[in-house]
Amino acid sequence: MRFVDFIYEIIILLLAIVSIYEYILLQKHKKQLNTYELVRKKLYLTSDKISKTNNEDEIYSIVLNTIVDLIPNATKGSVLLVKDNGNFKFQVVKGFQQELVNFEIKREEAYLYKINGFKETAIINDPREYDRINTDKDTIEGLQKINALDIYCSISAPIYLDNRLIGLINVDSDSKYNKFTEKDLELMDQIKCELELAIKNALAQNKLKYLADFDELTDLINRRTLKKEFDNEIAKMKLHKNPFCLVMIDMDNFKFLNDTYGHHFGDLVLKRFSTILIESVGMNDVVARFAGDEFIIILKECDITSAEIKMKAITNIVESTKLDDVLIQFSYGICEVMPDSKMNFDKTLTYADTKMYENKRLKNLNEK
Repeated sequence: MRFVDFIYEIIILLLAIVSIYEYILLQKHKKQLNTYELVRKKLYLTSDKISKTNNEDEIYSIVLNTIVDLIPNATKGSVLLVKDNGNFKFQVVKGFQQELVNFEIKREEAYLYKINGFKETAIINDPREYDRINTDKDTIEGLQKINALDIYCSISAPIYLDNRLIGLINVDSDSKYNKFTEKDLELMDQIKCELELAIKNALAQNKLKYLADFDELTDLINRRTLKKEFDNEIAKMKLHKNPFCLVMIDMDNFKFLNDTYGHHFGDLVLKRFSTILIESVGMNDVVARFAGDEFIIILKECDITSAEIKMKAITNIVESTKLDDVLIQFSYGICEVMPDSKMNFDKTLTYADTKMYENKRLKNLNEK
C-alpha cells in the first residue's frame, strides 16, 4: 500500500470518527432539548393548576407531584413549612403514609441547616444515617413506625418567598441503586425557581380573594360577604317559611379603650370579642365584622324570642370575660325578618341599628 493511500484512509477514518462524535453530540443535544421542552410544558400546566386553586395544601401538593414526576429516580417526596415555633411541619406528602403530616422536625435537625444554613439545594446520600445522628429519638421512633425512613437518597431544597424561608421541598429515592446526581440537583433548582414564582403569585391572589370576603384582623366575614349571606337566607326563608334574626352589635366605650390603652390593646379586644361571638352562636349562624367596633350576627331559623335569649346569654359570657382586668361590654339591637315581610338588607340593618342605639341609651340612663 502506498503511503499516500494509507494517509488517505487515516483521514477518512478520522472524518468518520468526527462524524460519529458529532452525531452523538447532536442526539444528546436533542435529548436535552426534549427534556427541557417536557419540563417547560409540565411547569406551564402546573402553574396554571396552581393559579386555579384557593387551597394552600393543594398548591403545595401540585408542586410536589410535579417535582417528583420530573426528577429521575424520585419515588417519594414531601413539603415542610415553617411554623410559628420555628419548627418544620410536614404539610403534604407523596409516596409516604399520610400520618407523616402529623410530624414536626426542629430547625436545627434539618439537613440543610447543618450543611449550608438553608442557602441552597443539596443532595443527602444517606438520610437514614443523618436522621439517626441528628434527629430527636422520639421523632425517629415515630417515623420508623410509619416507614418514613425507608429512603436511600434525597434532594432537599429551601423554599423562599420575598427572601424569607417558608419551607423545604424534599424528593426521595427508595432504591439503593438509584441515587441522585448533580444533573438532578440542577434540574431541581430550575424547577424550584419556576415554582417559587407560581407559589408566590398564587398565595398573593388567594390573599386578595381572602381580603375581599374576610376581615384580616378577626377572620370574620366582612360586609360584602354578609350581604350575600343575608340574601341567601332570604331565599331560603321564602322556601321554608322560617324567620331569622339579624343582630347589630356595637361595643361600648371602645374609643375610650383605644385612647387609654392603645390601638394594639384595642385590636386584642376586637379579636377576643370576635372569638366569643363565634363560640357562642350556632354552627350555622353567621358572624361578621361590619365596621370598626360594629359586628353583625345572623341567627338562622330563629325568632325574636329565641334571639333575645341567645343575646342575653352572650352578654353574660362577655361581661364575665376580662382582658388585662378590663371589662368588655356591648349593646345590641335585633331585627326579626319574617317570611311575609318586605325587608331587604339595608332596611333590616337600619331597624337593628335603631334598636341597638335604644339599648345603648337605656344602659346609659340606668348608669346615671
